[in-house]
Amino acid sequence: MKKISFLFLTLSFLILGSNSGCAFNFGSALDAVMDGVKAATLTDEDVAAMSLQFAQYSDVTNKVAGPGSPYAKRLNRLTARLSKDQGRKFNYKVYLVPEVNAFALGDGSIRLYSGLMDLMDDDELIFVIGHEQGHVVNGDTKAAISRAYALSAVRKGVASQGGRTGQIASSELGGLLETFIKAQYSQTQEKAADDFGFDLMQRQRFRTEASVTALRKLAGLGGTHSFLSSHPEPGARAKRLEDRLKR
Repeated sequence: MKKISFLFLTLSFLILGSNSGCAFNFGSALDAVMDGVKAATLTDEDVAAMSLQFAQYSDVTNKVAGPGSPYAKRLNRLTARLSKDQGRKFNYKVYLVPEVNAFALGDGSIRLYSGLMDLMDDDELIFVIGHEQGHVVNGDTKAAISRAYALSAVRKGVASQGGRTGQIASSELGGLLETFIKAQYSQTQEKAADDFGFDLMQRQRFRTEASVTALRKLAGLGGTHSFLSSHPEPGARAKRLEDRLKR
C-alpha cells in the first residue's frame, strides 16, 4: 500500500507540473517514476552496487590518506581485527579533511575524516567505527539509500519541468551521496548502533568506558555541527551507555 501511495504522489506531481504551462520533459518524468519504483523495491544487491558507486565517487572527490600516512597506519592497526564481523566484511579509509565526521555504506565501506581521528583516542575511535558498522549490519544504510532515492525522484520531477532548477536537480551521484550522508537516523537506530559498537568493544577487549567519553566529545561539538545532523543527541546516548556500564 505504501509503495502504491508513493508512486501515486510522484505521478500526481508530474502530471500537475505538465499542466502548469512549463516545458515538460517526459523522459525525465519517466525517470522520476522509475526512481520512485526503485526507492520502494531496493534489494540488498541494489544497495551493494550503489554503495560501491558512492564509495568510488567519494574516494575520488576527497583526499584519501595513503599507506604511509600516520592516519592510515593508525586506522589499519586499529581495524586489523574488525574487518570481518557478524558475517560482514568491512573496508576502511581516512579522508584528510579536518572536519569531525564518519559514515558507512551498505557494502561495508567505512570512511573516517582526519578531524575525527584527531579528536578521539584509540578506544573512542573503535566505538565510532563499531557504531558505523552497526548501521551496516542492522540495515540502516539500506533505509537511508532508499530515502535518498525517494528524494531523487522528487528532484527529477522538478527537473522534468525544465529551466534552471531542472539543470541543478539533474546532478546525480554527488547529490545522492550528499543526501545519504546527511540522512538522520532514528533514535531507535542510533541506540542499536551504539549497542553494537559497545558489544564489539567487549568482544574485542577494548575499553568500553571509551564509548561514553567518545559520545561526550561529540556532544561538546555543539548542536549545529554537521556530524550531529546525522548522529543526534550524543549527550543522552552517553548517559544511557554509562548506565549500562554501571549495570
